[in-house]
Amino acid sequence: MKGLFCFIILVSLCLYPSHFSYAKENATWIKSTYFRGYDTATKKKLLAKDVEDLAVRLRTNHIRYAYIFAGPYGSDGHLPQYAFSQKARESVAILKRIYPELKIFPWVGGVQNKTVHLERADWVRNAIADTRRLIKTMPVDGIHLDFEYVIFPDAKFNHKKINTSDYGRYWVKFHADLKLALPGLFISSVVVSTALGTKPWKHKHSLSEIKELSATVGQISFMFYETGLPEVKAYRDSLKEQMQQIQELKSSHHNQSQYLVAVGVFNEEKKLRSYRDLGFKNIPSTLKLLQEVEQEVNPGKSVIDGLAIFCEWMTTNVEWSQLRDYLK
Repeated sequence: MKGLFCFIILVSLCLYPSHFSYAKENATWIKSTYFRGYDTATKKKLLAKDVEDLAVRLRTNHIRYAYIFAGPYGSDGHLPQYAFSQKARESVAILKRIYPELKIFPWVGGVQNKTVHLERADWVRNAIADTRRLIKTMPVDGIHLDFEYVIFPDAKFNHKKINTSDYGRYWVKFHADLKLALPGLFISSVVVSTALGTKPWKHKHSLSEIKELSATVGQISFMFYETGLPEVKAYRDSLKEQMQQIQELKSSHHNQSQYLVAVGVFNEEKKLRSYRDLGFKNIPSTLKLLQEVEQEVNPGKSVIDGLAIFCEWMTTNVEWSQLRDYLK
């Protein structure tokens, strides 16, 4: 399945015009290996050469923001100790030496009602304290927050412990409280698509919540690879609506944020097939549709500020080489 998917990517991208490119604020999600010092799946030890190769790969492919996993927050709100480790410091130093322009954001967060409890004052207090310690003690450039409220029916925990309207309020407040604790902090956040027609397996925030958030954070990525849409037309219509919403957000005089659209490269998981449906919701298809709808919404100009690629560890060198023209 993965081989067929990669073949579709290569053939499709060769058919698309090479002159079109997006804005420059591109990002990618990166696994925790570079902070832990080993791969959690293979137990392979991280070498300096691995970090050097990552830096070159990110620079070559015009990735400006590296979201390196440093979580999740624990059930008490604290971050794992590996996020503060000497190995994490060494990796950051190597990345910065080879690619000084790279912005490194520890990627933290987790699943509400599993280890995340935004409704609890003690949990929030610990989470903000540990995030503050991470920013103050590690040579990083900001923080990437990835909170999830799972509505997937097979979730193995009480995912309905608090209702979604309360969750949205707590979610916005956490960002605001973190900004209050660290006024100069660049906060990046990720959400599922807010287009009305999308049907993700995570809670969809209201546009009013996103507007409120945009006055606090510096960057918001909208995931457009888990939409639950079975037809290309519905997918295209929702993508256009997302572009229109981003344009509306940018027009607000309170807006402080960049807006990225996140596209996916990953192995298909059977239980999530109906949400991801890689038959057409893959990078080449999304790039083509983005190009079309962006020009319909705002002819001659970019609506989005960049692309976020999920995820770095599943994007092959061949795929990066084909994406390069769209990321520069």
